[in-house]
Amino acid sequence: MRKPRLSIQEQVEHMKSQGIQFQCMSEMEAAEYLEESTYYFKIKAYAKLFDKYLKPEKNNQYINLDFAYLVDLSIIDAGIRRLIMKLSLDIEHYLKVALLRDFNKTSSDGYTLIEKFISFNRKHFDDEMKGKREGKACSNLILQYEGEFAIWNFVEVIAFRDFQELYNYFYSLHGIELHGTQNGPYKHLIYPVRILRNAAAHNNCLINSLRIPYVSQEKFNNNPQVAAYLGHYINNKTLNTNLSKPFIHDFCVMLYLYCLLAPKRARVHMLGEVKDYFETRVIKHQGYYEKNPTLVSAYNFLAKAVKVFYDF
Repeated sequence: MRKPRLSIQEQVEHMKSQGIQFQCMSEMEAAEYLEESTYYFKIKAYAKLFDKYLKPEKNNQYINLDFAYLVDLSIIDAGIRRLIMKLSLDIEHYLKVALLRDFNKTSSDGYTLIEKFISFNRKHFDDEMKGKREGKACSNLILQYEGEFAIWNFVEVIAFRDFQELYNYFYSLHGIELHGTQNGPYKHLIYPVRILRNAAAHNNCLINSLRIPYVSQEKFNNNPQVAAYLGHYINNKTLNTNLSKPFIHDFCVMLYLYCLLAPKRARVHMLGEVKDYFETRVIKHQGYYEKNPTLVSAYNFLAKAVKVFYDF
């Protein structure tokens, strides 16, 4: 069903009709915020974290929701996305370090492996390289090495998804001699990280999915490694409830993989930044959410999990 275009003032009036209040932030301030700092569709996404009245006379209005709560949640979410980008960029780098370290333990020349890997999906890589030959940060590398890529320069020009495929291919060939299994040591941890990385890079809302997940339960797989590790510190009921939520699960997987990969100095610095964010900015307006069990429960779990990983 198509919806009518609304002016800024009409957006405010529409939210008022849905029971959204303007006590912590006035209607004028809200209109200014919608004009200069965000847009209606983006900020309204966080309203799904709040209940609505079921009584007909309440006309399906939101319960205990002020516009300021939506603003605060959008700011918190943006901060989490920035942390995810920092974490994921480091993880991608350290995965490459680990892969090349293992490559150097094999007898592979590094060229034949990449030639074979590209041959499985040549059109895809032809298109990828064509799009990166000009005007991209890696253009000079492609112009210099295209047609004779080796693993050590190929990892510099491919997308994270392609790197994940290369990672799996390399260990399918050398995993048994290196680790006793055809799976790379971090194979089952990479996909959730890539999902979060892509979401953050495209500025997608994340914490609004705490009640309506971004992946259906039948397609969602809980990572047993992360669950087992956190299970030493968090009781099973709390653990199972929260790790069944894709965003919380994927964020914990990201922190766990960071801890496994990063050198201690980097780990202490980055996890310290995450911990500080959860202990300061996230709870700056904690009074807004005292009557929202979804947000309170998610915060309590994540704050505990972050502390666990910080003490890794």
